[in-house]
Amino acid sequence: QNYEGAATHFGRYTGPAYAQELSKIAAALRSGQATPSAVQPPALPQNRISVRPGVVLDTPPLGRSFGSVLTQPAASYRRGETVRADFVTGNPNNNLRNEGTFIEVQRSVNGQWVTVATDSEWSTIYRWKREYLSVSTARIAWTVPAGAAAGIYRIVHHGDAKVLGGRITSFTGATRGFTVG
Repeated sequence: QNYEGAATHFGRYTGPAYAQELSKIAAALRSGQATPSAVQPPALPQNRISVRPGVVLDTPPLGRSFGSVLTQPAASYRRGETVRADFVTGNPNNNLRNEGTFIEVQRSVNGQWVTVATDSEWSTIYRWKREYLSVSTARIAWTVPAGAAAGIYRIVHHGDAKVLGGRITSFTGATRGFTVG
């Protein structure tokens, strides 16, 4: 079977099996037909046991609030440089934001902030860090793409914090504007 044949689901017929099924799906999409499937995803029990402790509490450092900017970006950047900002945040496990984002890079267009990048972009990085006890920070980095339009930008951070009593509240913080040019 050689290596590939022994290490794939259908052995040496994996490639032809995929090609056969994908051509059926492509034909159905082209003609607008349904593609019924007898395969169902496994039912996951709602009462799964986890050995990971949950988030107990998030607190901002004294004199700060969630979303506060600890480190502002520099005043200006060139394409290819990396913009960094640090925010007071909560544990990201409070809300994984599967249908949202922790990061928005926004550009000012005619007085309105327009999102140009989120945490789904290769140019952005979101790093969460527990500083001490229940205080956390988020470091957000954006490498300015070569094709970025010149203008005024800012970084926005969305998060959620668990307060005493277990209630989770959302917050948003934004850096001051910086220029790209």
